[in-house]
Amino acid sequence: MLGFETIGNATVTVFDDKPMLSTDPWIFGNPYFGSWGHSYKITKPQLDNIKNSKYFFLSHGHPDHIDPDSFELFNNKILLIADHYGDRIFNDLSKKYKCIKLKSNSWFEISKNVRIKSFADWNQDSTILIEILKKDIILNLNDAKARGWSRTIKNLVKNYDNRFLLKLVNGADVDMLNIYNHHNDFINPRMAKNNIGNMYFESMQNWNCNFALPFSCFHKYIRKDTLKMNEFITPLKDHFEGFNSSIGELLPAFIKWDSEKNDYEKISPEENFYEIKDPEYFGDNWSDELDKSDEAVISNYFNKFEHVKKKFGFLSFVIGKKEFNLKLSDEKAGIKFETPRNSLIFAIKNNIFDDILIGNFMKTQIINANSLNPDFSPYVSKYGDNGNARSLKEIDEYFDYYKINSADYWLDFLKIKSESIIRKSLKDYKYLYKFAKYIKRKARI
Repeated sequence: MLGFETIGNATVTVFDDKPMLSTDPWIFGNPYFGSWGHSYKITKPQLDNIKNSKYFFLSHGHPDHIDPDSFELFNNKILLIADHYGDRIFNDLSKKYKCIKLKSNSWFEISKNVRIKSFADWNQDSTILIEILKKDIILNLNDAKARGWSRTIKNLVKNYDNRFLLKLVNGADVDMLNIYNHHNDFINPRMAKNNIGNMYFESMQNWNCNFALPFSCFHKYIRKDTLKMNEFITPLKDHFEGFNSSIGELLPAFIKWDSEKNDYEKISPEENFYEIKDPEYFGDNWSDELDKSDEAVISNYFNKFEHVKKKFGFLSFVIGKKEFNLKLSDEKAGIKFETPRNSLIFAIKNNIFDDILIGNFMKTQIINANSLNPDFSPYVSKYGDNGNARSLKEIDEYFDYYKINSADYWLDFLKIKSESIIRKSLKDYKYLYKFAKYIKRKARI
């Protein structure tokens, strides 16, 4: 076979007679401290193809993309990793496995008929282009937005016959959900179900693709203290509602595409049903409290983030029946976290704070501020934990790296800034705001 197949959460396996490359193999584990499970079973033929792949591309550090319980797959394989500031993933994995660092926007030969390009963005995510037979191109954005590379990628993609978009598109459950405002009211993230198909249409337009597949959005909550978050999962059938087929086709999520025949077969995996586990099964007891050494660990960790200290005056941790308050500055804004001790301390000691946020059993209350973004989450999880940049000087060096090593850095930076300003300015002018969004879509900014 010459082509590709999709299975699991964010895995695409590429064939040149035999399996050559698989991406982001989350196979066995339950990421985010046991809160996530696969929505669908990984069928045996597809699992065998993943296991037999010569290369694995790992897009970013989240455990539904680099699953520690699936590391046995990496033995005797070659791991392909984007060239990031800090190189955390590369440095960690190269201690035990054979790893190749991919320079952004450079072709890497997988086989006679398959080659790839990787693009590292400033959010510690990465995008991969997979070319098959010089006529098919797979744009695997997974969870990324290709910050710093958008125009370059669009110009490359448009030159192919079949242009496949693999990208996280979802109605609500894309990140942190268990979020509360200053008044302790739950911030409901639900979006209209009939909007999902249109999101695919707009994404295909934006990235010059004529095919898209639901991708990187196949999980359910299986931990007892996260079950309520399942109501925000978008059912697979809802992804197709409202899709405009005028520029292409929204394919089934799990397929086997034959690049020689320009056709596909549908793969129909069974839905997964899990035994619901108590948090204690994963080491979390909600009654456990912090001791003095734990408080020191928390203080030492968060006091390193100088940008966060400029924007937030305090962080509060409700652990067991006690509350630990960490003063950062004189700012009025703050964040209160209510979570089990074990997962909190583990996340901090291992520099994976994003994992406890995305696990969605931790209650997060934002006080005198609107959001965790842009001044908390990326600085802690992306630039800090993954990029090892925490001081203001380190942050400057971090972004200097991406300014030099990203072809479209300023284009994407200015786009994000202008969108933020427009959104803030027009939030009270609903119809004008909608018109601005329409103009943006037409211009494909």
